Amino acid sequence: MNAAVLIVLISILSVVAAIAFIGAVLWAVRRASRDRGAEVRAAHPDAELGPELGQYRGGTGDFPRARNTSWVVLTPTTLVVRPILGNAVELPISEITGTRIQQHFNTHWNGRPVLVVETGRGEVGLTVGSTDRWRTALAR
Repeated sequence: MNAAVLIVLISILSVVAAIAFIGAVLWAVRRASRDRGAEVRAAHPDAELGPELGQYRGGTGDFPRARNTSWVVLTPTTLVVRPILGNAVELPISEITGTRIQQHFNTHWNGRPVLVVETGRGEVGLTVGSTDRWRTALAR
């Protein structure tokens, strides 16, 4: 076999393997997201708002700073942010001191409004479908 043909063949196989790997990773993440969403729905049948797939934009104070895709749900007593991978942030409604809407949070900007939830322990930034609806629900 010609060396040039062998190089082309190896290159094509490498590209196919890379595409297959990326596809497998995307499939696994989507499945984990669906599974986590089902867990959140089952764990919070009393949800007033959500569960909704949104973005945890990080936190200040005692809250984790790592940003991630999360399921967000509001129950009568708790705001729950459950990341697809990782541990949940559960915030009792009684600890919420205020909310505001900003275009960025923690020096990160993603082009969508961020709902900032204020507490005595720090702040949490969330990107959700309707920041106004979530803000109104949390203001009660």
